[in-house]
Amino acid sequence: MTGSEHRVNGFVKALLFWAIFQGLFFTGGFSFLFPMLPKWGSGILLGSVITGITFLVTLIFLKFDTLTLSDLGMVLKRSSLSRFGVALLFGCGLFAGFYSLYYLLTPVSLSPVESANILHLLLINTVLFIVLGTMEEVAFRGYLLEKMAVAVGIRWSIYITSLLFGLYHGLAFESITGPAVWGLFYGVLAFWTRGLAVPIGFHVGVNLVQGLMSEKTKWVEGIWRFELMETVTPLTIAQLTLLLQGLMLISGILLVEYYLRVSIKRRDNSLLQNQV
Repeated sequence: MTGSEHRVNGFVKALLFWAIFQGLFFTGGFSFLFPMLPKWGSGILLGSVITGITFLVTLIFLKFDTLTLSDLGMVLKRSSLSRFGVALLFGCGLFAGFYSLYYLLTPVSLSPVESANILHLLLINTVLFIVLGTMEEVAFRGYLLEKMAVAVGIRWSIYITSLLFGLYHGLAFESITGPAVWGLFYGVLAFWTRGLAVPIGFHVGVNLVQGLMSEKTKWVEGIWRFELMETVTPLTIAQLTLLLQGLMLISGILLVEYYLRVSIKRRDNSLLQNQV
């Protein structure tokens, strides 16, 4: 098989893998079979079932490629849990910082949700977003990301999977300015750490803070929420949102390019050492 045929083959396999995942997602993880479940229960069931099936599909694809989970960095290591925890805290801190800017610069106040069982909701939010975050990272930053890299290179692999990740969240402009941009960070983290523990942890942290702030009510209730106030502030919500989206997009692109530069430099140094 020539180099060009190998790349085309990788691209086709990547798209097939993505199509299978999308098909699985449209089934809702068969949660429709359990209508008595609360919405967070449906989310946990959906994430668990689809993660398991996607993992099995990954194994099947790897068998045809004569590769292993280790080649994708999809194996547990001694440091996996600690790296996951640090990344989760960083994701929480980053998004908490964003919400602090909204609180300080826009006409909103922060209020607790009435009658919220804090411990119960904290546990449910944590479990739910660990499950959903794992599902999405296994789907988009596992086999799909690696095969796209074989087909079009690391740079475009990150951009294409990020775009697919955005569209998976909905056919809307907000899916591109939101999830797709975050996909740049998840993709770089997957390549940089050669595994999924860090991107999963970071992803979970970002979603967990949103869930606790009542921004993920599709799945679960939060503990706090923002309420609009009639007051003069430096920025409107729309203005700050646009600024943050622009900042994240620029930061994501710069991070991708920085990672590629570091990778090339590391590869060149390795070649020089081998020659010596």
